[in-house]
Amino acid sequence: MDIKDYRCALGSFATGVTIVTAFDSHRQPWGLTANSFTSVSLDPPVISVCIAKTGRVFPTLAASSRFGVNILACDQQDLALHFASKVENRFDGVDWDAGPDGAPLLPRSSARLDCSVRARIDAEDHEILLGLVESYSHQPTPPLVYCRGTFFDAPQSEAKL
Repeated sequence: MDIKDYRCALGSFATGVTIVTAFDSHRQPWGLTANSFTSVSLDPPVISVCIAKTGRVFPTLAASSRFGVNILACDQQDLALHFASKVENRFDGVDWDAGPDGAPLLPRSSARLDCSVRARIDAEDHEILLGLVESYSHQPTPPLVYCRGTFFDAPQSEAKL
């Protein structure tokens, strides 16, 4: 299988953009851009994220019992690119705070989820991290969307649910 072509095919699926965060053992925040995120359950509130085992942030997430998911707002494309880069300390110069339950969170995100690790599932070159959402916040800012290597703003609309 041509991995590059396969990845291109998967890029046809439009997704939201998140930054997944955790503290290391020295209470230093770490984070990475991820678009493999989904709601798993509403009762109890459980989400999943898929993390590449080869990434620099993986050891921190693998050792942490808590993590945050920041669903990026339409004006946070620069932040998405920054946390996807090879920058050593991605939190330098970035506004953040510790969530009510302890994960590093980004204040201007469309939504912020503070999670405890519910389960870890080995998935070949990734780990699926299931998180129990302990607390969350959200605002009406439209989310950032990613498809075929391009960022888009989601259309503004009234919540229907």
